Amino acid sequence: MQRYLVHRYGGPDALRLTDADEPEPTGTQVRVAAHAIGINFADLIQRVGRYPRQPSLPFTPGMEAAGVVDAVGPDARAELLGKRVMAVPIYGSHAEKFCLDEQYVMEMPDACSFAEGAAFPVSFLTAEYALRELGRAKEGETCVVTAAAGGVGTAILQLAKLAGLRVMAVVGSERKRPLVLELGAEHVTDYETCAADVKRIWGGVDIVIDSVGGTFFRPHWKLLNLSGRYVLYGFAQVGSAEGISYMKAARGLISMGFIKPYDFTTSNLTLAGFNLSVLPNQVELLREYGGRLISLWADGTIKPILGKSFPFERLADAHRHLASRESTGRVIVTC
Repeated sequence: MQRYLVHRYGGPDALRLTDADEPEPTGTQVRVAAHAIGINFADLIQRVGRYPRQPSLPFTPGMEAAGVVDAVGPDARAELLGKRVMAVPIYGSHAEKFCLDEQYVMEMPDACSFAEGAAFPVSFLTAEYALRELGRAKEGETCVVTAAAGGVGTAILQLAKLAGLRVMAVVGSERKRPLVLELGAEHVTDYETCAADVKRIWGGVDIVIDSVGGTFFRPHWKLLNLSGRYVLYGFAQVGSAEGISYMKAARGLISMGFIKPYDFTTSNLTLAGFNLSVLPNQVELLREYGGRLISLWADGTIKPILGKSFPFERLADAHRHLASRESTGRVIVTC
């Protein structure tokens, strides 16, 4: 089999396609033969060595994939053998085969493709946790969603529509506007005019679900209504073609400013941050969410939005495409 290894932190060229022996599952692990791999911004950050729980070099990055279970460990459920599954190993999916604990795989609906399976779990579990657990979304509330045309953004739009939220979608280019309107956005804006548009249309906002941070944060934090919730699940503004721009990171952190604790008590505001990969104590909850979301997917209520697809040997180009900010939906690599 083949897998990608990162021997040195850096840009897409740091991904090296390497021959390897097939891994053997141990304990409650299963082995997945990948048919499609979902490319996340997290994978780009792993590549440059700035993701939580970063393994030592060399390592195989990759947060999610879909495929078939072709081997099970001695303590894993034997009935998983041969099943079509979605897998979230956090690290390791940039490979033709990889092992992970059985609790991090979910069976796919029969009618759904492997490409859709590779685009589903991280996007929709992130969206559900942001809206339900941290956003405490209620019908009729107003919500700003950044990076709304991306993999997670398109999932948030669909779940927000189901929850009866009024959504202002923030996109980076005009060509992304039709997609977010189709998925349920009431208004569409860009990063430069979003704050002004919120003031003009709603006066303030109940929820902000933000993966951008940096210079976007401060003006929109100030727009929160009483009891407003700001959910920050990324800091994409620091991204560059090679991975991270430390100049952008410094400027973004400075612009976010100082939050006074007293403001929380006088306005009942909530600022919450999270990363799906560091919720190990929430596996049962996430699996519960996953079951509900898969049911909604199976009956056609929600769907993963697929972006551009690349063959396995061009996985580095998939990283480049995602970093370009030109992508919509989830970028996919096929095996």
